[in-house]
Amino acid sequence: MKVSIIGAGAVGATTAFSLAKSNLVQELVIVDLDEDRAQGVALDILHGLSLSQEMKISAGGYDKTADSNVIIITIGVPEKVGESRLVPLQKNADILKDIVPKITEASPNGMLLLVSNPVDILAYFAQQISGWEPHRVIGLGTTLDSARLNYLLARDLDISQTDMNGLVIGEHGDSQVVAWSQTAVKGTNFTQYAKKNGLDISENYFTDIAQEVKDTAFDVWKMKGPNCYCVALAIERVIKAIAQDEQTILPVSQPFSQDVYISLPHVISKNGAVKAIDLDYTAEESEQLNASYTSLVELANQIKL
Repeated sequence: MKVSIIGAGAVGATTAFSLAKSNLVQELVIVDLDEDRAQGVALDILHGLSLSQEMKISAGGYDKTADSNVIIITIGVPEKVGESRLVPLQKNADILKDIVPKITEASPNGMLLLVSNPVDILAYFAQQISGWEPHRVIGLGTTLDSARLNYLLARDLDISQTDMNGLVIGEHGDSQVVAWSQTAVKGTNFTQYAKKNGLDISENYFTDIAQEVKDTAFDVWKMKGPNCYCVALAIERVIKAIAQDEQTILPVSQPFSQDVYISLPHVISKNGAVKAIDLDYTAEESEQLNASYTSLVELANQIKL
């Protein structure tokens, strides 16, 4: 499997390292405007491969990405405090208009995995620019938000994170929705599990946890800068599902209603996000999901492609 990473910043570099150790990828290409940085990331990993495993890693231009199975896009202009979300979003849309045609020309049969934020809208724009079938243009969506939910609940229950099956849907952002109706501990709904095991869940617990899922990334940013390790692990999880044709269900960003992307559970296989999964959400969760989608549509409609 050949994977190309567009962007050698904190997320791109960490993803390259994570995939280099994963046994999922045989060839890895790193592309960045700062060619020296991309080359440095490639060499930093290459220098240690004799201690790990053999694979091909290189850095260069878009021609190097030819015939990639998956192209991961991590580059983008971040939001600034006090600045309208429209400013970086328009800049990121302009970046996609420049790079997506180069990617699709080099790898016409590949897949795009969008990581740059706001990921739902940018994944939608990338699909529109590429003209590819939506199942081949995937946004990382709320895969990471769901993992963060697992961490927080496992922390409070004092159990392993791998025993949690939390689900966050909607925007990867402020309007995201914790689907408590679909969040379980070893197959038992979280609320039922809490009651059966005598756990004292306060009245505000659910809203507090939902807010903490949103805020924890900013907490990490204040402590160390960019969230990159957890993002790389989420990317690796999606790549694994594709590489091993797992047919597993992950909450990724795909078209919804009016075609703008939003995150919901989808079956991920070697062909991409091949099937949306319908779940029995509560009326309140469905209402929040629709509100989340409406906010994304309104934002997307203000951007010129």
